[in-house]
Amino acid sequence: MAAFKPSPAAWLQYIVMVVGLGAVTLGAAAVGNGDPIVTLAPVLALTVVWCILKMPLRYLAIAVLYLVLAVDYTPERPQSMFWPSPLFPLGKLLFTQMHELVGIGALRFPLIDGLIIGAIGIGIYRRATKSKIDPPVVPIPRPLAVVLALSFFSIMWMEVWGIVRGGDIKNSLWQWHQAAVLPLVAMMYQYSLRGPEDWPLVAKTIIAAALTKSAVSTYFALVIVPAQGLEVEYTTCHSDSMTFIFALTVCITRWLEKPKSGHAIRGIIIMVLVFIGMLFNDRRLAYVSLVGGLAAAYFFNPWTPLKKALTRGLIACSPLLVVYFLVGWNSNSGAFKPVQTFKSIIEGQHAEGELDYRDIENLNLIATWNTNPVFGTGYGHEFLEPYPLPNIAFVFPTYRFHPHNSLLGLLAFGGWFGFTGVWMYLVVTVYLAARSYHRAYAAEHRTACLVIVGVVASYLNQVFGDMGIISYICTFQVAVASVLAGKLAMVTGAWPWPQREKVLGLTRAAPEEVPPTGATAA
Repeated sequence: MAAFKPSPAAWLQYIVMVVGLGAVTLGAAAVGNGDPIVTLAPVLALTVVWCILKMPLRYLAIAVLYLVLAVDYTPERPQSMFWPSPLFPLGKLLFTQMHELVGIGALRFPLIDGLIIGAIGIGIYRRATKSKIDPPVVPIPRPLAVVLALSFFSIMWMEVWGIVRGGDIKNSLWQWHQAAVLPLVAMMYQYSLRGPEDWPLVAKTIIAAALTKSAVSTYFALVIVPAQGLEVEYTTCHSDSMTFIFALTVCITRWLEKPKSGHAIRGIIIMVLVFIGMLFNDRRLAYVSLVGGLAAAYFFNPWTPLKKALTRGLIACSPLLVVYFLVGWNSNSGAFKPVQTFKSIIEGQHAEGELDYRDIENLNLIATWNTNPVFGTGYGHEFLEPYPLPNIAFVFPTYRFHPHNSLLGLLAFGGWFGFTGVWMYLVVTVYLAARSYHRAYAAEHRTACLVIVGVVASYLNQVFGDMGIISYICTFQVAVASVLAGKLAMVTGAWPWPQREKVLGLTRAAPEEVPPTGATAA
């Protein structure tokens, strides 16, 4: 076979590309004063453009999912800003406002938003031109698409309502940005994911991100913190709890749905590695989310022999658990650390006889909501402070625009009207996952349904306790879960889809012939 020899024209194109890219890179280095992020931006941009033009969209969407979950999430001050991990530059590139990186005032959005919009545009273009690069995708049920759109327009209504009432438009944009991006993220995954067959790829990607963050957390806790003599409250960031819990839930539910030794061994290894990082990150909400996700899986699961044995075991051990909690409630021994964690969740971290900061903040949010329970204050307004809070304006000047409890914050800013419109998609997601679970034959599909419900439970915990509604990490996971719930519902028959049999290659079994009345067997 003759060796391939590029034509002179091909060589010329290659040389022009290399020289041009080199010149642009040098120019970027000059503009950015040697900043490695700005210097590498042209190379990364060319790579992304090539991937978008030549590869199926799902690979770009999966790569974006991994990057969002794995790199340093700069909006939440990763590692308390004491140590930038090797992935910090990518995090800065993804999440920092572009005008801060390149000095162009009009680019007041992060690169991640550009990737989302670009992916949606490519998906629409390929569908309109009937491109063969991407295979056909399973649609999502129309009600799910409607409530996702409703979420976006409800946020826009809350913005207009707040500004009309004299709200601060500059601060309002930071109150809702990630929540408004969520339907767009869902649209990106609707165009890119083929159907439930992409669930294993999604699960492996998020598990890989959890292992990456666990490695960063462990190294920071065991190497950097002792070397610098630091005292830190967390080792990666708050929102990583959702990623850790996703990985743990997948390992547990996959074995529950298909108890194989291979699933058990791989699951135990992954769980140990992820749990170490989660332990060092020291977020109480992570444990609450884990219990919530497993409780959801327990109640959804039918009464299998394993569930019956587990239930009997819990009932048998309940007296010992009660004694353990009673003895450990006021103990400082390390043996009772789980009890102390549970106690801090119930009572808060405060001196005896005093209200916790979060409790006072919650009372203020409820008081704000009571001023207009139907429509709320709208975005651009601070929550009221009838119960004085410790003044943290010296470190967080806009703290009254961004309550820790995003759930009560949504009620305060949107009332019943906005709250229902923004979060109706969560109800539909759980509904579709529940119907799909009881109609799915494949263990992987049932596992996906349980994990989806766990993701919603974890998201609600993160929103209730730690500003989860303005986190890209939380936003991406719940958006992917919602889209997968819709695609599972279509494939399993949990939602009517007239083209289901044709698209999936199913055939109806011929009905058995019924002998006429009065006929006798030969």
